Amino acid sequence: MDRESLICEAILRDREVERALSIIWEPDDETCRRVGWHLVANTGTLFHIGRRLLELSTPGGALLPPPEYRMCRATEPTEEDMFAAPMLQPWSLLLFQSGSLPAFWKLGGTVHHRDHACTWIWARLLYLHREKSMARTTDGWVRLGKRMSA
Repeated sequence: MDRESLICEAILRDREVERALSIIWEPDDETCRRVGWHLVANTGTLFHIGRRLLELSTPGGALLPPPEYRMCRATEPTEEDMFAAPMLQPWSLLLFQSGSLPAFWKLGGTVHHRDHACTWIWARLLYLHREKSMARTTDGWVRLGKRMSA
């Protein structure tokens, strides 16, 4: 489905979207982002419509959490964290939703660590430090190498 069809579908399926968002209803990137972030708070079809709108409004379709996204207190890795953190390369980030549970971000990729063999992991994302190319996950800090193409 294209942007306009998805926005129309969002309005038909979620009567609150028009009242919640005071925007000009044009199928542009800004409208897609705002409607998308509103819808991914839901489950089922509304979540999928919202995620698709977000993908359509992102260059290359590779989603990132909004800059204010933070699920933990630790937002700055220490010098020790930066040195000891394994490298995740290539990595992928998914906005994941299953059943009746709210959506969450999952970070996956091949972990490279000098003391361990390479393994593939999926972990829940808690914070993405864009400037330092690091991510805080449920397993701790990881350095981010090259991202998989979307």
